[in-house]
Amino acid sequence: METLVIQVGVNSRGQPQRDQRRIAGEVLRVGRALACELQLADPRVALDHALITITPAGTSIAAVGGALKVNGQATTQAPLVVGDCIELGPYRLRVEAAPAGLSLALAVSLEEPSSPVCGEQIRADESRGPRQSRRRLSYLGLLGMLLLCLLVPVAPDLLGYARLSSSTANAIAQAATAEARVTAAQPAASVAATAGPLVGAEPGLPESMLRTAAGRLQEAWNPGPLSQGHQIFAADCGACHQTPFVQVRDEACQTCHKDIHDHVAKSRLTGALGQAFKDTRCADCHRDHKGTHTAIRSQEQCVECHRDVKRVAAQATSANVTDFLSGHPAFRISLSDAATPHEVRRVRQATPMPPEMVERSRLKFNHAVHLDPGGVRDPDGKRETTGVRDAQGRRTVLDCASCHQPAEGGRLMAPVSMEQHCQRCHSLAFEPSVTTRQVVHGQDAEIATMLREFYARLVLGDVPPGVHPPEDLPRMRPGAVLTPEDRSRALAIADHKAQQVLRELFDTRQVCSTCHEVSPKAGEAGWAVAPVHLSSSWMPQAQFSHASHASENCARCHDVARSKDAKDVAMPAIESCRDCHVGAKPVAGKVTSDCATCHGFHGAALDPAKNPHGQLSVTSTSRTSP
Repeated sequence: METLVIQVGVNSRGQPQRDQRRIAGEVLRVGRALACELQLADPRVALDHALITITPAGTSIAAVGGALKVNGQATTQAPLVVGDCIELGPYRLRVEAAPAGLSLALAVSLEEPSSPVCGEQIRADESRGPRQSRRRLSYLGLLGMLLLCLLVPVAPDLLGYARLSSSTANAIAQAATAEARVTAAQPAASVAATAGPLVGAEPGLPESMLRTAAGRLQEAWNPGPLSQGHQIFAADCGACHQTPFVQVRDEACQTCHKDIHDHVAKSRLTGALGQAFKDTRCADCHRDHKGTHTAIRSQEQCVECHRDVKRVAAQATSANVTDFLSGHPAFRISLSDAATPHEVRRVRQATPMPPEMVERSRLKFNHAVHLDPGGVRDPDGKRETTGVRDAQGRRTVLDCASCHQPAEGGRLMAPVSMEQHCQRCHSLAFEPSVTTRQVVHGQDAEIATMLREFYARLVLGDVPPGVHPPEDLPRMRPGAVLTPEDRSRALAIADHKAQQVLRELFDTRQVCSTCHEVSPKAGEAGWAVAPVHLSSSWMPQAQFSHASHASENCARCHDVARSKDAKDVAMPAIESCRDCHVGAKPVAGKVTSDCATCHGFHGAALDPAKNPHGQLSVTSTSRTSP
């Protein structure tokens, strides 16, 4: 709806003049205030004098802060029709017929102009003599405040005086006061003999007084105590406020906090909010002089961007988040394949799980067999506290902790190694009837070298203790003098035996192929074992500690009891975490969890090209042999 306002007056020639303008809106505020749609600039009009309301049913006026007359009758509220006359202080508003398309037309005229100041009053004011200008006095007061409260505190810095600690400044002030009293009470000749040097400093009296006054005024401007970590700088404001009258810059913070990274690499920020985020200072979030802690934990601050993350970074692949309990997407699992170990695949969990939710590690492993309640075959016959034995006492019950132990700090699990966790049951013995020795868990070339050395010693008659040479292996007589031909023939026998045993390990007995993908080398002798790549961090951007969850059963979160393939990914879904954790709103019997519970803010990678998914990288354990 629009209102036509007609300003009625006279021009410089005394001729009638009507200036028109349109005002849009269903409500028109009338008054002296600048915010009023219909402003009447006269001190006899209230700031908010009246309110005109336009509706399809009609137009009405109501008094707000001043007197109101409609058609000569005082009122507080009245309907308006064409021909009505409204009196507002010295103004008259007449309702006229509105043109087509407009809801209301008002003709505004000033009926009672303010009377000009007469000449007698002007001459009476001049006879009182010149008066001091209030503006001049205000300027003088402002300059005095600047000098006292701003220039004096930074005067020692501007003059190049060395900084003093607060205790030294107090000592100087006390000494300066004592010296002033002595000077007033004693002759000048005796002052030099009685007054000692200022405590803790060399400066003279004027300099010490200036520095003391500056310190006192700085304390007056101090908005509050420093945080615990910054209290060491309490007497050195310049450590953070490096430039007077300039806000604390990030460079000052990074002087000490060198290893703190950006939340997101600045090169990846796009959009209007992204540009604004690039200019955010450390002190925008970490405000000091406000208490003992400067690090804030505000989920609302995270949600400000992450409720519509595409608006901040158009290329973002994360989903929108508002709260862990009610507005958090399913987890994404970071996977890296053995064929491309430096590439990370991020797959979001779903029901049913997407087909790409598999780990292509090239390792053969069956969780169901190893977690069999009846136990696993154990050549050593060892028995755990909860274990059982068969007739020969050779079965042991395993649990998750048998192989998986938290690493230092408790966040990740320590790598599973063949020597520590597997070799007790999966023996690498190459000829048990001859020796208890086992081959190394390494390359086929390393194993071949070890076997050649072992059988060469036997052929040459150097039999180690506890070794029973096989019947079919030719041996030299101990102590015999060997010719070069004899030595070459003995080494050839040892090499042939080593290759025979190597073939049994990789092919006939299939010792290595139990866990690894083994194939003959193309175009040459030997066997190739596919490299193994195992991820150690499935959710590298999440702050999770196994130590904090030690009271829980592993199988409650990791369902591996039915897993028969190493490709299975048994990471917990978000529903499992919500059994114990809720969002930022507390719930009785649950763990309150805001964004900072699982995610850090300063998580940008040092090199986004190498690790585009967060501060923690997906590490791996590579094996190129059984």
